[in-house]
Amino acid sequence: ILTIIFLIIFFDNKLVEKYVVYKLSKWVEKDIIFEEFNFDYPNLIKVKGLKIINPNSVYYNNIFEANIVSINLDLMSYLFDKLVIVNELKIDRPSFYLELIVKKKTISENNEKVTFEDNIGVAKKISESLPDRVWPQKKRDKNFLISKSFIKNGKALVKISSIKDISTINLSSFEFSNIGNQKGLQHYKDVLRIIFLDIFAREKDFNKRKILKDAYQF
Repeated sequence: ILTIIFLIIFFDNKLVEKYVVYKLSKWVEKDIIFEEFNFDYPNLIKVKGLKIINPNSVYYNNIFEANIVSINLDLMSYLFDKLVIVNELKIDRPSFYLELIVKKKTISENNEKVTFEDNIGVAKKISESLPDRVWPQKKRDKNFLISKSFIKNGKALVKISSIKDISTINLSSFEFSNIGNQKGLQHYKDVLRIIFLDIFAREKDFNKRKILKDAYQF
């Protein structure tokens, strides 16, 4: 028992790193890499150089990057509860990479249908009115609740397939409460929609604004 305790103490940072990255990847449904991971027992996690990989890259290798992500975790919920509670999440200098693909399909001689796809799986669902994905029932799974979250000094890089140039947009600072992936909470994808609204409001090119409005139905 003492040997096991010693190994857990000695390797705790690496064990926590593996588990947290695994859970984050499951929650966002994408692969995650980072430059540095630090666990300050019992509840503070700091990740430097975090990147969420773009699985089907057209223009960008990543969907999201952040200089520093700081997570203040409720350790007891992390270890023993079905719902992991994050007391506070801080994201500093994030970059959001949005690829928006415009697709045109000829329905008839005078009728053309326009649909959209993006690298986060939102635009296609909206433009094609796709139903929510039904996940199989699991005996035990951990969901998460973020009580408070702060996003500061962010920017968005937007590439629309039908327009040559890329937009680089400085984003507002954001503060959110009670977001997560459990039923009854504000879903993290709803947070993405709020960020999209900010991108839309700050985009100066009216042609791009129109496409963004059509794709995300603002």
